[in-house]
Amino acid sequence: MKIINDIKLVIKRIVNRTTAKDRKAIFFYPHKNCSIDGYDILNGESDNVLCLLNNMLRDPKFNDYHFFILYYHKDRLKSYKDYCKDFFPNRIHFVLNSDKVNKFKSLCRCYTIFTDSDYTKVEYKVSTQRTVCLNYFGGLIKNEFHRWENHGGFKKMLQEQVDMHRLYDYHLSISDICSKFIALDNCHYYSNFISLGFPRNDVLFRDHSALRQQIEELVGFKFKKLITYVPTHRDYENRTREFYDASKATTRSIWGHVTAEELESLEKTLEDTDTLIIAKVHPIQDAMTNVISKESSKHILFYKDLVQNIRTSLNPLLAISDSIITDYTTTVYDFLYMDRPIIYHFYDIEEYRATRGFFIEPIESVCAGHITHNIDELQNAIRDIANGNDPEKQKRQFLRQLFIKDIDGNATKRIKDFFFTDPASR
Repeated sequence: MKIINDIKLVIKRIVNRTTAKDRKAIFFYPHKNCSIDGYDILNGESDNVLCLLNNMLRDPKFNDYHFFILYYHKDRLKSYKDYCKDFFPNRIHFVLNSDKVNKFKSLCRCYTIFTDSDYTKVEYKVSTQRTVCLNYFGGLIKNEFHRWENHGGFKKMLQEQVDMHRLYDYHLSISDICSKFIALDNCHYYSNFISLGFPRNDVLFRDHSALRQQIEELVGFKFKKLITYVPTHRDYENRTREFYDASKATTRSIWGHVTAEELESLEKTLEDTDTLIIAKVHPIQDAMTNVISKESSKHILFYKDLVQNIRTSLNPLLAISDSIITDYTTTVYDFLYMDRPIIYHFYDIEEYRATRGFFIEPIESVCAGHITHNIDELQNAIRDIANGNDPEKQKRQFLRQLFIKDIDGNATKRIKDFFFTDPASR
């Protein structure tokens, strides 16, 4: 089977190499999680590729470009075409991810390919094309390096680096120091990184005050503090991962294995402080495991229920949040732009350390906020925020300046200027 696949790949590369490339043809390849997370061209303010696409659709400088847009849900095609009918529809081509033939033909035609993640590998990419990874994270918490340590060691790491250098011409980041960490963690060449910022973070600098009012109308009460909770997935709870542990993948709340009394106490704290938490379970955790119970609470609104009633996505929600509760997710580096209090809820830190692990140890050194390990500590942190206390402000501002090069809303402009001011020079 491997021999057959290798032959097919060689044939695809030959076809791609002999296909004329249109320098004004761009392929937009959104993150694969869009297939399960509800993000698409109509609701793309949290995906870098979709943010860039929507901006370029409205930019008259690109009126003579052809845009090839990958999408994941066949039943939404009509709505996508309706959305684009005012943007020179004859130059917009939708490509269904499962339509492998059309996908291949479209990619072969394009000179520029934008992806949201380095997990997206166009294996038949050739030197007459340029592939740009806009990146979906800029953080230092999760450890990706373990993949290569546990699957072939040093030789495998070197091979991955060579392969990624061939497949990607550019990787975007939010700063030089993040570029260095990401390059090492993901086996990329540091010289391929440029610190232009992420299009999705431009969203944080826009006015989303109307969204807060919509949420109040949805939940039926006014709140003083809005906190977004963005936990990541656990490898030890996922049957498809090598670190899966059935003994630990048992039904739990979003806060870990806690008692009914502890949940009642948390609810009382949220009521007393007029706080609403919106909990966005990771799409992989939500779609591929059955361990999370979604307990009923007046003051905890699940993100999935939110977006069924209000069209929004994570980054607009971050923009109006007074604080964020995170664990090991790199979303915290998006929220760092806002310079607002952060809570880290490390209820299973030893289990996570033993499976996925951390890129930096001790992890606390790059945590710019309250660190909690149980419901009592979490409640104390929530009360602190409700009372206007911000004990980690100075550390947060230091890390913010260290990790983010440009704290503005102009990443998309920088990307367009870099890649399209003089296309022949890139």
